[in-house]
Amino acid sequence: MPNTLSTVFKTLSLKSPLVLFIASLFIALIIAYIPTYELEKNGVTMLFILVFVALLWISEAIPAFAVSLLVIALEVVLLGFDGFNFKSGSKEWEYYLLPWSYPLIFLFLGGFIMASAASKTKLDLWLAKKVIFIVGGRPKNILLGLVAVTFTLSMFISNTATAAMMMSILSPMLLKIKPSNPFNKAILLSVLAAINLGGMTTIISTPPNAIAAGMLGENAPSFLGWMAYAVVPSVAILAILLFIIYKLYPSSEPYIQLKSLKEVDHFDDSTKIFSKIPTIPSWKKNITMIIFAITILLWMSEPLHHIPITVVSFVPIIGFTLFGILDADDITKIRWDVIILIVGGLSLGLGVSKTGLDSWFASLVQVENMEIFLVAVVFSYIVILMSNFMSHTAASNIMLPIILAVTMSLSLEGSVFAIISAALGSSLAMSLPISTPPNAIIYASKKLATKDFLLLGLSAAAIGPWIILGWVYLVNGFFH
Repeated sequence: MPNTLSTVFKTLSLKSPLVLFIASLFIALIIAYIPTYELEKNGVTMLFILVFVALLWISEAIPAFAVSLLVIALEVVLLGFDGFNFKSGSKEWEYYLLPWSYPLIFLFLGGFIMASAASKTKLDLWLAKKVIFIVGGRPKNILLGLVAVTFTLSMFISNTATAAMMMSILSPMLLKIKPSNPFNKAILLSVLAAINLGGMTTIISTPPNAIAAGMLGENAPSFLGWMAYAVVPSVAILAILLFIIYKLYPSSEPYIQLKSLKEVDHFDDSTKIFSKIPTIPSWKKNITMIIFAITILLWMSEPLHHIPITVVSFVPIIGFTLFGILDADDITKIRWDVIILIVGGLSLGLGVSKTGLDSWFASLVQVENMEIFLVAVVFSYIVILMSNFMSHTAASNIMLPIILAVTMSLSLEGSVFAIISAALGSSLAMSLPISTPPNAIIYASKKLATKDFLLLGLSAAAIGPWIILGWVYLVNGFFH
């Protein structure tokens, strides 16, 4: 036993998960319980939970989804039963499990189901190849074609899946471009920008959007309403970044050879020249396109037919299984960890609100005489800064409840404006290879240096928030 303990302690370091976990726990206990706050008992407990899980998300002592589960567990045990009286028969603890049944969760699940079907039938890869062959081999045309298909896919498919799929296309293409040609970097940075900015556009495209919509509850925009807030600024920011990228990394070759893309199998029997061994019948790809089109049209036309977008989400869930496109094994591969992250964030928001911690936060930040636009600017930049160094989902989980608490003291319209702006701003985190999974995937190509990411990220952070805030302010005024 002594030898075992000795071995354990020798393996520990300041960066080991156990040390980080214990350190986070002690710091949270000190912050929450040593000073005296004008808070009820449950408010202090919730402050402890918030600080503890925030430190765990920042330090990555345990996986982000595990932190979300810990949020719910701590709320149930510490807040759901007064004085740990488990014999009381109290049902208070069930309140913190409510996010699991939120309609938004099923909407996000529908999005994951669609992404899984597109990936399995190689619809995403087939579409990308079609577009690139149509635009031709001129560098500017290639750049625009890649960006258009990447941006479109990122609206409905997870950023990580889009990045992995695009790299399967880009890798053979980059081999045909001279290593000394700066256009190599232009392609990768443009695709990266399109992935991240495409993630702003719909409620299902990235978790911070879903978290924001969940926290706004009945005041959240519809599927089409969110697009009204997000599509214009995302396209505007992307256009500016593309201009900057192409000016800094112009192509030294007038024409890029695209024949190598034919070697990238899209596993489809519809075009024999592209694939030697088709494994997915083309009719399944066609069915997938039809279900995609029906689902997206129903989501966007909700104001006309009044079918809740959550109900529409069951169209792909049922349709893809009905036609044998997805099976039980495919369902197990869905990013359940992301769904858990969203649920944990929403549960954290419920706890902050129920215990009065939100009102306390609002009293600490005197914003009564401040313009909501200025408040939103400050919070947007805080979220962007945090998102560059940690998961933007975790950053949103930490900050959005605080933003909601502070801005609600100004007005309901102001809180909607600030929450949506901050959520959209989290997608501007592109400054480091570790900022987002797509950044890491692109960085693995070994074609980009850290300074290239920094240039893209700083450009996005300099111009992006102002475009987002300006447009969201205008649209918010129209809706309210």
